[in-house]
Amino acid sequence: MRSTASTTTYVSARPRYGVFDVIGLLFRELALMIVIFLVLFAIGAGAVLTLKKTYTAGASLFVGAGQEYVYQPRVGLGDRQSSPPAPGEVAQAEANIIGSREVKLRAVRALGLEFFHKPGKVSTDPIARQEGDAIKAINDGLTISTTPQSAIIGLGFKSDDADRSARILNAILDQYLIYRREVFQDRSTSAIQSQRRVFEDELADVDAAYEAFLASNDIGDFASTRTALAAVYQSTLTEKLSVENQLNQATRRLQTLEAQQAGTPAEVTLQQDLNVSAQDQILQLRTEREQLLARYQPDSQPVQDIEARIAGLQAYVASGTTVGAKEVRLGPNPVWIELETTRITTRAERDSLAARLSSVNRQLAEILDRQAKMTREESENATLASNRDVLTANIRDFQQREAQSRADAGLVRAGADNVRVIERAAAPTRGTSLKLPLMALAFLFAGFTALCVGLLRVFTRRGLSTPAIVGRTLDMPVLAVAPMKAV
Repeated sequence: MRSTASTTTYVSARPRYGVFDVIGLLFRELALMIVIFLVLFAIGAGAVLTLKKTYTAGASLFVGAGQEYVYQPRVGLGDRQSSPPAPGEVAQAEANIIGSREVKLRAVRALGLEFFHKPGKVSTDPIARQEGDAIKAINDGLTISTTPQSAIIGLGFKSDDADRSARILNAILDQYLIYRREVFQDRSTSAIQSQRRVFEDELADVDAAYEAFLASNDIGDFASTRTALAAVYQSTLTEKLSVENQLNQATRRLQTLEAQQAGTPAEVTLQQDLNVSAQDQILQLRTEREQLLARYQPDSQPVQDIEARIAGLQAYVASGTTVGAKEVRLGPNPVWIELETTRITTRAERDSLAARLSSVNRQLAEILDRQAKMTREESENATLASNRDVLTANIRDFQQREAQSRADAGLVRAGADNVRVIERAAAPTRGTSLKLPLMALAFLFAGFTALCVGLLRVFTRRGLSTPAIVGRTLDMPVLAVAPMKAV
């Protein structure tokens, strides 16, 4: 410790400073602090003054969920598509495409490497390195902003030239639109066409096998033939039942006719002449009696004799022995002939029905055999037909996909996509500069550094600089202060 006495005594006590002690000691270092402040502030101000204004060009895009964001199965059609993602997710995906190195590289190549060189300077570096430097410059100035649940993408590019900012940002926009069409372009058209041709070749082989199968079994169309056989079988069975019924009726009718014919004589009396001479004599005698009555009285003898003769003949006729067959002619019985004709007709009908029934039974047997054969061949036909149907459906699906792929590619090439440029970049009229805040920052840094140097000088000084520090450090009052003699 340095004191006002004639001798100096050193102790190991740590100096204890008060606020005013520090302020007072800082004033002692004020000259040094001012010098340091001015030097640092001058350096910072010089660096800030060299900064140029920056111009930020802005653009915005609207991106919607197009077909490329919806899952579609590669094989087969139907309602197996996925729902589109949220607008914010689509915007984030498109923002990643905008920020991809490929888009930036294409923008660099579209503008030319000379565009990114400093005026009047020609670079001799390799092309790859020059392109890398240009991409780095784009990375430094490009900003891409998205908002959750929003389909709007905001773009900005900052540089020290307004036209340069607008041109670079527009080049990025143009190359992004071109590149995204290439990314989302459906390149499966040729593969679909090739697969369709493979299916067509397979279908030709299956068709040939199916036609050979039908020809070997004498079938035009399996389903139609089977349906026709079922219909023919049903009609033939109905005909068989009808013929059997008619045959039973004819047989029964023939039996009845034969029984009736057995009890009917084949010949009958056609004409029979009767002996009626006694009646004729009675009539003749009555005529004679009438003639006699014209000449005689009724009780005369001639009249009574004739009446006696008439009475005798009448009694003879009344005995029934006077009438008999005088002449009889026989002939065929018409009833028997009709029964015989009907019997012959019925027998012929029965034989015809029996022959018809035999033919129908043979037809039924053939139809049943044909149906049994088709039943045995049904599995092979089903396999071939199923292969044909599957291949035909696949060919139809792939034809539809091929047409859709070509149409989609044409629409994409024509610019029909889900991205719309809301606002293209235009050269900004106002620039922004950080000179004032940087100048303030340089001022604060210089002042802070000067203060730190002053404090360093204060706290690294050896000894106790003021009486207040001595009294506070030694915890005793200082009674007097005297200047120190030079040794």
